[in-house]
Amino acid sequence: MMKYLYKIAFVFLLFSFTAQSQEKLKTLVAISAWKRVNTLTLFETTPELEKAVAEVKKDIPTIKPIDNQPTTVVANSSETAVPETNSKRSKRNKKPKKGEPDTLTEQTIASDIKSKKNSFIPPKEVSTETESLENESVAVSRSKKREKKPTEPKEIASTETKPVSAPKKTEATVPPKKKTPEPKPKVDNIVTDNTLSFQPVEGVKADLKPLGGSEKMYFSKQNRYTSKEKAYFYRVAQFDPSSRQPKGWVEDFYTDSNKPKFKGQYDRYNNDDEANNNKFDGTCEFYEEDGAKRICKYNKGRLESESKFNKEGQTISQAQYAFDGRRKSFTEYIFDKNGKQIGTLIGGIDPGSGLEKATQQLFLNDKFHSAIEYIGGCPSNQGEFMSETGVKYNAVFQDFTCSPDNDKLWKFSNSSNFTTTHFKDKNSFSVRSTPSPQAQAGFLHTPVSHDFYKKPFEIEAIFELSDLRSMPELGIVWQYMDPKNYAYFKINTAKKIFEINDIEEDTPDDLMKGVKNQLPELTDNQVKLTLKKVGDDFFYLVNDQALPFAKVKFPRLERDSKTWNIGFYFKASTSNESIILKHLEIKLL
Repeated sequence: MMKYLYKIAFVFLLFSFTAQSQEKLKTLVAISAWKRVNTLTLFETTPELEKAVAEVKKDIPTIKPIDNQPTTVVANSSETAVPETNSKRSKRNKKPKKGEPDTLTEQTIASDIKSKKNSFIPPKEVSTETESLENESVAVSRSKKREKKPTEPKEIASTETKPVSAPKKTEATVPPKKKTPEPKPKVDNIVTDNTLSFQPVEGVKADLKPLGGSEKMYFSKQNRYTSKEKAYFYRVAQFDPSSRQPKGWVEDFYTDSNKPKFKGQYDRYNNDDEANNNKFDGTCEFYEEDGAKRICKYNKGRLESESKFNKEGQTISQAQYAFDGRRKSFTEYIFDKNGKQIGTLIGGIDPGSGLEKATQQLFLNDKFHSAIEYIGGCPSNQGEFMSETGVKYNAVFQDFTCSPDNDKLWKFSNSSNFTTTHFKDKNSFSVRSTPSPQAQAGFLHTPVSHDFYKKPFEIEAIFELSDLRSMPELGIVWQYMDPKNYAYFKINTAKKIFEINDIEEDTPDDLMKGVKNQLPELTDNQVKLTLKKVGDDFFYLVNDQALPFAKVKFPRLERDSKTWNIGFYFKASTSNESIILKHLEIKLL
């Protein structure tokens, strides 16, 4: 009887143990079963993820080994170490009895999972909560292995089993290899973000669309935008759509004749003040209405060279310009009234004075006529000349290229009684009398040091009568000391008389005073007076006609090395009378 009781108790205990082991194995399989998971999270670890994993670890139950048997540790980064006893291994190999649940098959599957690769068959029932727990557990074990490899020695299996070698990582645990990025094709003129401060402008220009065809814009004579009906000239160019500024090649034409006014391009353009604020670039052509033109070469707004042409197409000047805008070298061509070239002016910057210095040479009838030095654009008032007989001589002159105020050698006496105006374009000097109680004489003269003794000389003065109220008295003065001491040869156009005399202490010598009926008829506004000495004789001429019986001699002109103040003489009878001084030349023959 007792024997049967023991057998029944043994079977009951065995059944209980088997059921308990089965439940634990199910939990183990649910926790450690293989499952394909997203491995991308293994490469990024955030503080929030680490905190969540730590909370999950607290809720995972710790599996204790049964019967204190040695355990076998399976080195696999994707599994949790599972203890395995000898009794479980022996029972795993037995066939189940009839009527017992088929738990052995499940146990066999759980043990085979450890030794087979990629042959996992998931359990029949796994809850959603268990799956999330499993994924988090696997992620924690993998991240721990990546951060720090375990340094603990591997445990040795029991003597009844062979050491289990660590299986290779499965494909699911191997991180995907990063592909080498393929080189991008090179693209020219690309501007990337945050590089505009140092990127060359060519990249931006490449994105601009080409402008359309040429357009016309109309301007007034003051370079202001206007309508076609009021335009002085029009411009043909490509214009920027927003600023309306011309781009590239520009051509201007006079509206009335359609003749060219300008051809070229701009370095800087100002719509508000085109005449003063614009700068040009490259070769530009400027045309006058009569056909005269200038061809200029610019380098980013700076003038480098210039050539001028008259309306007949003849070159009238050429120049090369320094960086400061002055002519470092130039040539000007001189023409007569018939358009024939008769001379040149060649020069450049003088390094010593910093002024332009040049020499003007003139030729008459294809023969040398004169050579005059110019400083700062003004003649030095002396030069070398050649007479009609082919004799070279020196001369002192005033041609009013510049105002005589700029030349210290020329002195204006009694200037308080006159107002003066210099006309540079006409090479003339206008003198007008101011209101005064009595008539006043004026003198414009220059000192001349020359040995006149028994030497020929010639003094020539040219006047132009005013169209308004012209001064009646005009002439040549020499030996000028002061308003009370001088000598003169003058004519009176109103009274048609001439006079040759000298004054000492405001007293005339009555040499030849008020001679009538000897003055030639004046047919135009220009009057030329000449005093000439040949040998011992003196000759007086009006418009190249000699005055008869005018043989007055001046012994003081015979003195050696005497400095004589020689120049213009003029006298007004009332206020607001004027006379125009044109030329005076002292020929030292």
